[in-house]
Amino acid sequence: MKVLYLAHRMPYPPNKGDKLRALRQIKRLSRNHGVTVACFVDDPDDMRYMNDLVQHCTKVVAIPLRRHLATARGLVGLACGSTMTESFYRSRTMRTAISKLCTETKFDIVVAFSSSMARYALNVPANRRVLDLCDLDSAKWSEYAGFTHGPKRWLYQTEAKLLGAKERAWLQAFDASILISSAEAAELDDQSRTKLHYITNGVEMPVRGLRDPQDDNGSCARPPTIGFVGVMDYFPNIDAVCWFAQSVWPTVRKALPEASFRIVGRAPTSRVRKLAQIPGVVVTGEVANVSDELVNLDISVAPLRIARGLQNKVLEAMAGGLAVVLTSKAAEGIDAVHGREFLVADQAEAFADAVIDLAGMPTRRAEIAATGRRFVAKSHRWSDALDAFELVVTGASRPTTRCTKELVPTESMPIQPPTEPLRTRR
Repeated sequence: MKVLYLAHRMPYPPNKGDKLRALRQIKRLSRNHGVTVACFVDDPDDMRYMNDLVQHCTKVVAIPLRRHLATARGLVGLACGSTMTESFYRSRTMRTAISKLCTETKFDIVVAFSSSMARYALNVPANRRVLDLCDLDSAKWSEYAGFTHGPKRWLYQTEAKLLGAKERAWLQAFDASILISSAEAAELDDQSRTKLHYITNGVEMPVRGLRDPQDDNGSCARPPTIGFVGVMDYFPNIDAVCWFAQSVWPTVRKALPEASFRIVGRAPTSRVRKLAQIPGVVVTGEVANVSDELVNLDISVAPLRIARGLQNKVLEAMAGGLAVVLTSKAAEGIDAVHGREFLVADQAEAFADAVIDLAGMPTRRAEIAATGRRFVAKSHRWSDALDAFELVVTGASRPTTRCTKELVPTESMPIQPPTEPLRTRR
């Protein structure tokens, strides 16, 4: 069959969760179908990877997206009653390109990746239309509104309301829609779930854990290293490391005076860089190989207080043989068990205690790491996720009618508004 795949950003290089998911989907579909890709390019540097993407496709059309103009367009659209998301990605050039592709090829299927591309897909004259929302962006905007005040709070609340209505309409208009986990569907009514499927992300498992849990035996002889990995100009990540460094780390450092906390990730903001002034905190910025950083960690933390969908960074740490301490928000969408595959804590004191306990008990840390790695190897295989995806795309899979269990937080977490404006990443 001939498939038109629409993406809101060029899925190469796969250095973000959404790009990784999109690239994996394209590569799978290309095994059995002819795949044409039309995508926006929000980072000009990505264009140098065009040949890497083209080798998996019949054709690729990449449309540059000027973020400043798109942001202004989004705000104007919101003020006029449209969603900011649709207005941000409204492009005559993209519309013309898709129309030309449809004139050249009669597509059997169109796949839209994320809410940003839904409206384009509905105008494609294909026999089947599939929408991979991953997560509900409307819920994300609603969550952001809880962390802001004044005009931005109104903006995020308005976008959440308008986009939420659009998402429900799209769930009915498409032949099939996909969310990354049942937790994302919690706010949907039964009618909105009638064509819904849940497909998780996979993880590329190292042949041997980047960090072999057996190496932790007797490792108390050296100071423990705790780490966080993520893009550091993304507000949820900024808030996470700041909360950990300012509210959790002092307790950890008091118990473990020689311990270090490494913040690994490109584009750290000034707020993140200032954390390096705290004793024991290291801000690396972009690194050549994240795996080289992970292998030197003893514990991975995901202290996210804002999170949607599935946290790839958590799965990758678990796959790499690291014990993970995370918040209940970061654990959503991961059907693992607190106390067995990872440790969940929301309040600063409880989070610090979990880190300190793992640092002081190498055998326990090795057990958590080993069971976590086995869980990821069993439950988050790319082959399983992509098999399910291809079945949905071709229409051979029935919608998911049941929801998997949701993780119950171990304790409530007081949320404090951030002290700086939100910087969102689409």
